[in-house]
Amino acid sequence: MFGLGMPELLVILVIALLVFGAGRLPEIGSSLGKAIKGFKQSSEKPEPEPPEAKEAKGEVKSSAGKTCPACGQAAQADAQFCPGCGKKLSESA
Repeated sequence: MFGLGMPELLVILVIALLVFGAGRLPEIGSSLGKAIKGFKQSSEKPEPEPPEAKEAKGEVKSSAGKTCPACGQAAQADAQFCPGCGKKLSESA
């Protein structure tokens, strides 16, 4: 373990005991263990793909809003004109 033997570990433990005190060592050990556990869990969990990357792949959200009746391209819900062909979108769509 990094070339540390029992005497070196005991010296480190005595120094930590002198610096932090006997009452704080269990708290520090517990918080260090929780931090390591959290880091392992976050590194194992896959990160979600950002929405910009999904749209770049051609995946369009089902809640995109309106669809142009002329060209079929999806537009935002508050859009009044089609971003593809420029025609006015109907109010009911």
